This record gives sequence, structure tokens and C-alpha cells, in this order.
Amino acid sequence: SFKKSTSGKMQQQPMQQGQPTVIYVTTSPVAPAPIQANTKWRNRPQTNATASASFIFVSGGMNLALGVGWNQGTFFGSSLQFSYSWFIAVIAGTLLSLPLRYFLPKKIIMGFSSLLVLVGGILFTSDPYNYNTTLAARYINGIAIGLAIIPFLMNASEIADIGYRGACLSVEQYSISLGIAIQMIYASYWDPNVDFAANRLHGILDIIYALLALVSVMTIVESPVDQIRKGNDTAALETLARLRRPAYVTVETQALLEQHKSYVREEENLTLTESFSRGFLPLIKLLLLRSMMLTFCFSIPLNMSIYFSSTITSYTWAPTVSGIFRLLGGFIGILMVDNSNRKMASIFPLAAIGCFLIGLGSLFQSTTNMSNYDDMVSSVYLYMFLQLFAGFYAPYTSIYIGEAFPLRAKPTLMAVVVIVEQILQIIFIEAYNYLFGDTLITQGIITVILFFALIALLPETRNTTLTEAQRRFRTLFTLR
Repeated sequence: SFKKSTSGKMQQQPMQQGQPTVIYVTTSPVAPAPIQANTKWRNRPQTNATASASFIFVSGGMNLALGVGWNQGTFFGSSLQFSYSWFIAVIAGTLLSLPLRYFLPKKIIMGFSSLLVLVGGILFTSDPYNYNTTLAARYINGIAIGLAIIPFLMNASEIADIGYRGACLSVEQYSISLGIAIQMIYASYWDPNVDFAANRLHGILDIIYALLALVSVMTIVESPVDQIRKGNDTAALETLARLRRPAYVTVETQALLEQHKSYVREEENLTLTESFSRGFLPLIKLLLLRSMMLTFCFSIPLNMSIYFSSTITSYTWAPTVSGIFRLLGGFIGILMVDNSNRKMASIFPLAAIGCFLIGLGSLFQSTTNMSNYDDMVSSVYLYMFLQLFAGFYAPYTSIYIGEAFPLRAKPTLMAVVVIVEQILQIIFIEAYNYLFGDTLITQGIITVILFFALIALLPETRNTTLTEAQRRFRTLFTLR
């Protein structure tokens, strides 16, 4: 007969004549089933932690679109100050977020940002025809968005698994695209003669987003990296456990903690000068692929092209389809960011966007072209497909900005990228000219050149740690 020893091994016992064979089994508890890596169910807490910011960014997308041409039906839409006020406020909010993030939890920052969105929405709703009231609402909303961008991108990059970081970070630009699409759709159909101001609807939507954001604040999880930097390893371990299902402290969780501690040690050993030096080359890359390209993909000259062409052709459906195309492109992009190589997927849209910009620009170089029906039909379709590729491209910029920079310099360098984007939008608003064809052609040529440059300059970051992603970004030329 056989008997299980305390060590768990089966030991042979001497057989006795006439005795039945007896097997002894221990009563230790059954081990839990192994955790399956990189499943949506397992990483759901990480996605939930981005919910509050997503509603804030939807509101931001609507206000961005309101400032770059999608203001039909609004009473003071043509005012330059009304247009660029939001971008100035985003700059102010971004600068304000830099010191706040060091001593305020992310939940507090996001909660305050949600309240500002709520206040802006109430102002839009309560007095939609008063210029000063709506202008104040624009400034307040811009500050709210600026406050949220840097804390969100840093937090999302640090709470997400290696194989899920793209999905978490891409929430920012996809939510902005959703807001853009909503603003495009209702503004293009709005009849200014109806006894209900478009600004009031805008305010009502902002109130809804703010309330949803406030409710979702409870799902935000603080960064384990921040907790390690404060010397609280126990809290970091508990956070890592809560970010995965089931919420157990396992061997894998312990390994993740050690990985995060190693990352923090390496980054903290750098002087501030060394950190900024390492971040200089990634900063140049991000200024090109995010600050510049996001502006080219949705600026006032570009949006005026669809305004003129849809007016000449009477294609009132064109802005709606364009907004849907942008969302469709973004949805496809989100499905791909963690499941296929990012480098070529994010570069190829630039070739298409550049060609579309050049094509659009050639149709708006003279009033003769702008009054030609066939040319304007072509313009409609060029703009629509440009937004499809722009929607696909935009989420990748959220991922790259969250991965590129050394830890100590990260918030400051990210802020530079965000601020330059707003400055470019203000420049385009101030310099807008009725004949904007040359502007679009120039943008298109720059975009095509950037496409070829990024083949050599942009690294592949899928399934890499933040340490490895940063190392690749500070390498000038990389073919992987």
C-alpha cells in the first residue's frame, strides 16, 4: 500500500496479509487557478481607473471643436477671443497641474477638474446668449482639461500592465475624438433660428459629462510608482493587487513590485540635469508627431474646407460622416495598439494624411476652385477620409507621450508638448486667411516628410517596460 507523507511524496508501505489497501489524502486547501495574463477581465480595474478622465476629455473635445470652426448656430462663434480662449486656458491649466500633482492625489485633481467642467456647463446653459458668460465658460473648461491631461497620462502609463498600456493611454485622444464628433454633428445641423441656443445644448452635455466624471472618480487608482517614490512599498503592493483580477497578492504581484522599484531606483539615481538631457531627443520627436500632427489633423483651415465644400455641394451629411469616420478610425486604432506592432501602424496614416492635405490645399488656392461644384465634391471626400486616418493616428500619440520621457523630467516635458499644441492652434486661428490652400499644402508636405523621417526615428514600444521604451526613444535612429 501507499501513504502520502507530510512532504507530499507517496511512500510505499509494507503489505500485510489480509489487509485492504488504504490511501491517505491530505486536507490542504486547493490552490487558486492560475491568473491568465493580458485578458480584458483581468485588467478591467485598469480600464475602470481611466473612466473619470475619459468623460472630462469628451467635454474637452467638444470645446476644442467649438474653437476651430464648429460653432455654427452659436451666437458669438466668430469672435477670435472666443475661439482661442479655450487653448489659452488649457495652457494655464497644464502649468497649474505641474505643482499640484506633487502633493494632491489624482482623485482630488480629477474631482476638481470635473467640478470645473460642471461650472462651465452651468454657465453655458444658464446664459447662452451672453458673450462674457460663455467666454468665461470656455476659460473654465480649458483650465479643467489642462489640469487633467498630465496627471492622467502619467497615471495611466504607470498603472497599466505592459500588454495593456496602449489601451489605457489611448483613452485620452479617443475621448477627445468622441467630443469632436459630437460637436461636429450637432453644430452642422443646428438651425440658429430655433428658440434654443446651441450653447445651451453644449452646456447640458458638459453637465452630463461632469456628473459622470464625478461619479467615476471613485474608480481612480493612485500610481504604484508614486507610492514607491514616497517610500510606501506596502501601499504600492496593495495597489498592484487591486489593479488586477482576482485582487490577490501573488508571486506575480511581488515580481511587479520589484520591477517598479527597480524602475524608480534607476530613474531617481539620475540627476535632474541627466533626466532632462535624456528627455531632449524624445521631446523633439513628440513635438513633431503629437504637437504638430494633432494640430494639422484638426485645425481651423482644415475645418473651413469642409464648411465651404459642404455648403457649395449641399452635402449637409458630410460633417456627420466625417465625425463618424474619425471615431471609426480611433476604434480600429484602439483595437490594434496592444495587439500589433505600433511603429508602422502609427506611421502609415501620416502618408495618407499628408496626401489628403496636399489634395485639399490644391482645391482651395483660388475662389474659382472654391466655387466649382466638382472640386468641392472632391474636397468633401478628401476631408472625410482624412478624418478616418486622423482618428486612427491620434490614440498612438497618447501612448508615445506616456512612454517617452524619464521619470523626473516627465511631467515638465509632457507639459511642453501639450502647450506647444495649443500655441499652434492659436497661431492658426490668428493667421487664418480666406484663401487657405497654401497653408494646407505646406502642412501636407511637412507631413509627408515627417512620414519618411519617422521610419528611422520612431521606435517600436509594444510589450516593452517603461525603462525600455524610454531607452528606445532616446536613441536617434531605430529600425525596430
